[in-house]
Amino acid sequence: MHLHHLTVQVFGPFARTETVDFDALADNGLFLLRGDTGAGKTSVLDAVCFALYGTVPGIRPTHRLRSDHAPTGTRTTVTLDFSSAGRRLKITRTPKQERPSARAKSGFVTDEATVQLHQHTGTADGHDQWDPVCASHQDAVREIEAALGLNKEQFCQVVLLPQGDFAKFLRSDAKDRATLLRRLFGTDRFQELQTWLTTRSKDTGKKLDEAPTEVRRLVERIDQETHTLHPQDGETPTRPTADDPAAILAWTQQLLTLSQKASTTAKADAEHSDVAHDEAKRSHEKTTDLAERQARHHGARTRRTALDEQAADHARLREELDRGRNARTVQPLLDGLDRAAAALEEARVGENRARALLAPEHQQDDLHHLGVHLERRRTERGRIESLIPSERLHAELGTRLNGLAAKEQQAREDLDEAESGSPGGRQKRTGAPAPSTP
Repeated sequence: MHLHHLTVQVFGPFARTETVDFDALADNGLFLLRGDTGAGKTSVLDAVCFALYGTVPGIRPTHRLRSDHAPTGTRTTVTLDFSSAGRRLKITRTPKQERPSARAKSGFVTDEATVQLHQHTGTADGHDQWDPVCASHQDAVREIEAALGLNKEQFCQVVLLPQGDFAKFLRSDAKDRATLLRRLFGTDRFQELQTWLTTRSKDTGKKLDEAPTEVRRLVERIDQETHTLHPQDGETPTRPTADDPAAILAWTQQLLTLSQKASTTAKADAEHSDVAHDEAKRSHEKTTDLAERQARHHGARTRRTALDEQAADHARLREELDRGRNARTVQPLLDGLDRAAAALEEARVGENRARALLAPEHQQDDLHHLGVHLERRRTERGRIESLIPSERLHAELGTRLNGLAAKEQQAREDLDEAESGSPGGRQKRTGAPAPSTP
């Protein structure tokens, strides 16, 4: 990374616009920022960090970057021109700040932070040509980190060593200097790696100590499993001692070879068994199919024999079928005849009941005489029915006459009682004079 120019305007202790030409200083090699306390040495480094990343080292807020001596209408601005990774870039930033309101007579408005990143594309007529790259904070950070290969924290630790920590670094002993360097350069991950390697070494040593026991256990298990090998697979090698790794390895290789041979033989036997099984299955299917066809054939022969035995009765059965079909056509007539016979029988029963109600001299008469007698009865019934109203009137008159007679009798009794209660009445009734009253 190479700094070319830095321009600050009302930034930190700088109340006006200040420009630092790093190219002129770099012509003599190394250069030193020198000045009294508060002259702005650290502010120059803060301006570089702010231009690149939008913040300053440490935890200071960006809204305090504006100079306390800045004119009211002048905005705080930082512009940095630098080269890195084969590119020359110029970035201009303004922090969030307040300014007097242009519309209201009093009060302030807040301008948000801005950023503009340009890339140098050449020189024309003695003037540098710059093309815009981006104008958003996130895009600017990605472009800066891609150009420098460092984020803000890494840049502050590697490039900008705080001056207080530098003095402490010069006066500290080796242990404290290592701690300070570890904090400044973020070497905690190397410490974590060393701790991990130490722990891994201990675990590996422990496993190495436990390895002989595990080897003996595996040898014992392998020796037990080798008893399953058949004699034709080859002679089983002798089990070595657990203290000879080379012999154990050779022994396991021999057992592996024998096991592979046994596995190959078993696979071949399995394939032969599968082939035999398939053949047996096909033979069984053929046998089953043949048995089913023989059973169907036997059933067909049995049914044919039964049909042959029934052939003699076929003509008789057909004749009976024809008679049944013919009888089906006259069946309605037969049913009607049955209904007529039932109705006739019911009429006869009704006739007998009716004759039983007749006078004895008329019970044996034929229908003609019965008809004449019935007509005479109907005529007589009509005459009697015509007399019913007169009979009803006669009964009503009789009832009324009886009522009048009863009333007359009651009236006579009342008259007799009245006459018997008076003197004249008694005299008239007895013929004797009535007693005189003194």
